[in-house]
Amino acid sequence: MKNSNFILASLVFVFCMNAHAGLLFNYSQLATKDLDQMNKLVNDKVKESRKSPGGKAIPLREALQAVYSRPNEDDMIDKVVAPLRTNLDELDAWEKTISQLTDEAIGALKHPNTFKPVVQVTYAIFLENLLAEIKPLVKDNGFEKKIAERVRDAKIEISKAAQDERALRMMKSLVSPSEIANQILTQPAPEQAKTTETSAENSTSQQ
Repeated sequence: MKNSNFILASLVFVFCMNAHAGLLFNYSQLATKDLDQMNKLVNDKVKESRKSPGGKAIPLREALQAVYSRPNEDDMIDKVVAPLRTNLDELDAWEKTISQLTDEAIGALKHPNTFKPVVQVTYAIFLENLLAEIKPLVKDNGFEKKIAERVRDAKIEISKAAQDERALRMMKSLVSPSEIANQILTQPAPEQAKTTETSAENSTSQQ
């Protein structure tokens, strides 16, 4: 029995090492997709969700993960995410889906030896993009702030293999999503920053 369990555990480990985890595509594959291709990916998953007799959120979750895992220098997220948000909201599953995907990404990045570097970078980009999208809402002390706090508290460290992967393919370095989340959470709210700036100006003019 022990030998059987060991063999099963070994097979699972080998699968994780060679698969792309739960990802439809890795970030490098997604980076080559243009607007039409990303729209097709999203629309196909929306159709799959509507036809599904159960688990309707699963195809939407897969597409949302792909959208946020694509490098976003061209603001692709804003162009294609709306149908996913609408359908997940109709299922009352938006926050649950974001929470699940966040936990999945954190789990992968906290266990880098289990996943290929390209998979690690994909999850890091997912968190980078997610944090960028929720940044304006963190000040409201709601769901988005809790997500940012979860990423910050995970204390993610980017592995050297992932850094090398990102540098090789995109000529960029990776910043820990935990550091990004911490910066978002510690920056003053716009109103507070404006008040501080005004106070500083008044103090200077009085001197």
